[in-house]
Amino acid sequence: MVSDILQDELNVLSLEGYVLKLIEAEGFANILFQKYPLPLSYNSTFTDLLLRLPLSYPNGKPDMFWTDERLQLISGKTPKSADVIETYLGRRWRRFSWHASTWNPGIDNLKVYLEFVNTGLEKAAMV
Repeated sequence: MVSDILQDELNVLSLEGYVLKLIEAEGFANILFQKYPLPLSYNSTFTDLLLRLPLSYPNGKPDMFWTDERLQLISGKTPKSADVIETYLGRRWRRFSWHASTWNPGIDNLKVYLEFVNTGLEKAAMV
């Protein structure tokens, strides 16, 4: 069962305009963001974004994220550390094996993690 903290954070993100679904499966709180905006250097302007959070969130920190499997840089290259395809929730996803170096469960939240995702996507597009 997901924590009240996570549910509150998801409610805030929904109010901010994110279209998301919470799917508890496979021992994780799977957060599916639909039509997540991407930097211009990708072959699409939007992707579905999957976060797989441990049920102990926020004490268990987010790690990695997943996008549509077809997501590539506009150059046709695969972003660094995103060459593995995995199946979750009955669907294939491109795994971005990127790991936030810090996480403080008393301070950090999903908005902070989405900033990490966005910064990574921007940096990967500059390579």
